[in-house]
Amino acid sequence: MAGEMGRTMRIETMETLGVDAKKLEKIKVKELTEIQRARLLKVRPELMSSSIELKPSKPSTSKGFLSFYSSPMVLADPLPSNDIALFSSAFQGAVFPGVQVEFKPIKKNKMHLVEFHVTLNEAKTYKFRVFSYPLATFQDIAITTSQVITTLVPPFEELSSGFGASIQQRNEPGDNAGWMFHKVRITSVA
Repeated sequence: MAGEMGRTMRIETMETLGVDAKKLEKIKVKELTEIQRARLLKVRPELMSSSIELKPSKPSTSKGFLSFYSSPMVLADPLPSNDIALFSSAFQGAVFPGVQVEFKPIKKNKMHLVEFHVTLNEAKTYKFRVFSYPLATFQDIAITTSQVITTLVPPFEELSSGFGASIQQRNEPGDNAGWMFHKVRITSVA
């Protein structure tokens, strides 16, 4: 009985956030190619270093960790379609809905590319503020299709830890703009 009630609540929450549970299984997470990553880092592909990947089912490692803000539901399942954090502008808490990653540099004094893989639930304009740390720079963007939101974290010589990036949804609560977070990937210049 409790299992059935939990399943019903999960389905109702997903529907409220604009997620079709049947379509969820068919979602393909958009990936950047190595050439696209190299272009963003302004290097040849062979000059890229290894990467760190974090997702709801693996939110932390010795190299970094994820934080979720105002997420009404996190599904941490080995299946990619069920390894998501759900967000909506309609469910804003004390902070804007968003995802933050903090990480140790892969290579010290080198540029890092941070990719946030998201799926938008509806055909509307989504507004995000994208931050990179430690310099606390940000950019406001508007997107209408599921994609990879990227930011560059520049080298910072005096600091060997505490690098990070985040995305915050900036739609108004009345926009009821639901979205899914799949994973973050961090790549560095070798």
